[in-house]
Amino acid sequence: MSRDDMLLDAATAVLARDPGASMQDVARAAGVGRATLYRRHPSREDLLAAIRLRALRECTAALADVPAGGGPWERLARSVRALTAVVDRYRVLANAPRLDRSDPEQRSLADRIEAPLAGIVEEGVARGEFRLSVPAPVAAGMIVALLPAARRGVVEGGVDPGDAESAVLDAVAGIVGRRPR
Repeated sequence: MSRDDMLLDAATAVLARDPGASMQDVARAAGVGRATLYRRHPSREDLLAAIRLRALRECTAALADVPAGGGPWERLARSVRALTAVVDRYRVLANAPRLDRSDPEQRSLADRIEAPLAGIVEEGVARGEFRLSVPAPVAAGMIVALLPAARRGVVEGGVDPGDAESAVLDAVAGIVGRRPR
């Protein structure tokens, strides 16, 4: 594991427990000096951006591991569950600034998350299982936007962690206009 991976692991854990933790707290948890942390991540914002990029990369990897079998709803639900598991590990981002689509790397990773979801949604429409009121790429963006909203609800105590996934799936069903079978 690289030093930066250790720093990001420590920062993710420390800031999830205490969003107000200092950079010194993060450095201490990572077993490095504050100067080392600041050399790699000159500001808290830079550190949070690095954590966000890592979370986005993990989301793309999680989607790549979702089994391809089954109908559109089953695949979409498995994809949402896979993304929810990643988002849950990154609760530190619950109150961080939103995804910055002006950043080319963040935009590229977000597109790699939304594109497969849009493909599944389009297939569901073509098969008559979904009825959309917005284009499939917009629906995919809406689905992805639900995940941090649910995470914030859990972190802030308004949503029971056990209910968050089913609430997201209920909302996804509404977004795609899932028709009963």
